[in-house]
Amino acid sequence: MPTPNVSTLPADSPVNAWIIAFNAQDVPAIVALYAEDAELFDSGMHRSRRGRMEIEAWFRLRFRSMPGNVYAPGEPLQVDEQGAVVPWTLYGRGPRLLGQGWLSRPFQVDGTSTFTLHAGKIYRQYGRYDHLAVLKQILPVLRYCPAVVARWIYSVYLRRHGLW
Repeated sequence: MPTPNVSTLPADSPVNAWIIAFNAQDVPAIVALYAEDAELFDSGMHRSRRGRMEIEAWFRLRFRSMPGNVYAPGEPLQVDEQGAVVPWTLYGRGPRLLGQGWLSRPFQVDGTSTFTLHAGKIYRQYGRYDHLAVLKQILPVLRYCPAVVARWIYSVYLRRHGLW
């Protein structure tokens, strides 16, 4: 797994701080970077997470179920006082299946996050990546199933954790 490089973003950027906090799995530090009424959405979510409480719940589940993930940013496509567009690669392991770590499978996915800033806080964050490709890496049997089956399995996972 590569060491994340955040040197291409301004050191005082909330986006740079977000990457550092994400890789440290520091939920309080991540949540503090968002505006009170912020919105978080990515292509793997059923719905947006709005406000710090929902954003905190999302990251707590993500880090609890998939520890050790590393967000490795590429060269930003845009950086200014209004925000940043950052391509990235996420390396990690999927959730423990049946509570067993040895059943957790590695995955890698490329994507792009668009951060919109307001008053020095993240106001909106939108991530795009091939969520279905991640599911197929975590559960290889899904490679042979229709996409609707993989999406249904993921929806069960979200419902089970109260995030649907």
